[in-house]
Amino acid sequence: MLNMIRMELYRMFRTKSFYVIGLVLTAAIVFTTHLAAVEMKSFTMEEKQEQYEYAMEQQGEESINIGMVVTVPTEPGAEISVFDLFYANLKGKFIALFIVIFTVLYSSADMTSGYIKNIAGQVKNRGYLVLAKAVSLFIYVGLMILFFAGVQAVSNAILFDSFVWGPWKAFLTYGGMQILLHFAYALIAMCITIVLRNNVISMLLVVCICMNVLTIVYSAIDNMIGRLGVKAFHVIDYTISGKIAFLPMEITVEEVRTTCFVAIAFWVVTLFIGEMVFRKRDI
Repeated sequence: MLNMIRMELYRMFRTKSFYVIGLVLTAAIVFTTHLAAVEMKSFTMEEKQEQYEYAMEQQGEESINIGMVVTVPTEPGAEISVFDLFYANLKGKFIALFIVIFTVLYSSADMTSGYIKNIAGQVKNRGYLVLAKAVSLFIYVGLMILFFAGVQAVSNAILFDSFVWGPWKAFLTYGGMQILLHFAYALIAMCITIVLRNNVISMLLVVCICMNVLTIVYSAIDNMIGRLGVKAFHVIDYTISGKIAFLPMEITVEEVRTTCFVAIAFWVVTLFIGEMVFRKRDI
């Protein structure tokens, strides 16, 4: 198992898309931070107040709009902190988009190249190859979010008049919870890729998930459950998309428990499906 993990890590770090996506993410973060700096300098106090109120409304909503919305939750008159932009980009699934795109490319690379045929017959349980991929993806997600935090910090230091980190304890707790949730997103993308074995369709599906297209399905299910007499139930509260979007900057102990429960549940389900399909499929 350790040899398979080392093999997957070696393959991951040798993948060109690993570095290309990192460069694109860096350019995107610098550009969006520049836009945020220009906006904060040009906005009037009333416009800053409107943006802040909109960000606060989004935190309290129990529904998500289709598309990707990144809103900075900075109080009027305050300096934008690294935590503010870190929170806004993770909440809006901007970083998740890069993660799932890489996951599809990475998960399908050995299947499309024929490499998997050379090693699948040498292992007792082909399901271990899926677990090895999952370990590599967990490391990738952690590195990606840490890399994003570093790029965001450097961008803030260069583009803003003053450098503000934000509360460290809340920053670390929020970042840790989002790593768990984004890893679940990566496993969903890996599972879809293994089951479909089609890069184009898999890429389209994971991008649609990041763009909250499934909220249409969630709303339909909520309506059906509501007709059965169950009130105030929202499916999205128990999905990875919902947890990523609704996770507040100040996380309580109860929110840590529910977030971990949802994330682990998705880990187990996606790994089970991916491993079962991979073991039984003729490759």
